Amino acid sequence: MSSHIIILSTTVNNAIDLQYVSQVITGFPEVREWSVDLEDCDKILRVVCDHNIGEKLVKQLAVLGMYAEVLEVFNESGRSLSQI
Repeated sequence: MSSHIIILSTTVNNAIDLQYVSQVITGFPEVREWSVDLEDCDKILRVVCDHNIGEKLVKQLAVLGMYAEVLEVFNESGRSLSQI
């Protein structure tokens, strides 16, 4: 099974925002793991999943009033999908 790593810039700032992210990600069973780097100025959300769901994540986070932007998507080999 192939996997993708999706890197998103977000507006996650606190525990409530993290709950919103968790709520959205729970709706995507193909997500294997995720994390948010609150120390990074872009509040990077990193998602490992079976398919490229980046744009769907952006839309679902927007429903909850959170901004997110896909910065990069990598395939299972670590190669950027924008370069393929």
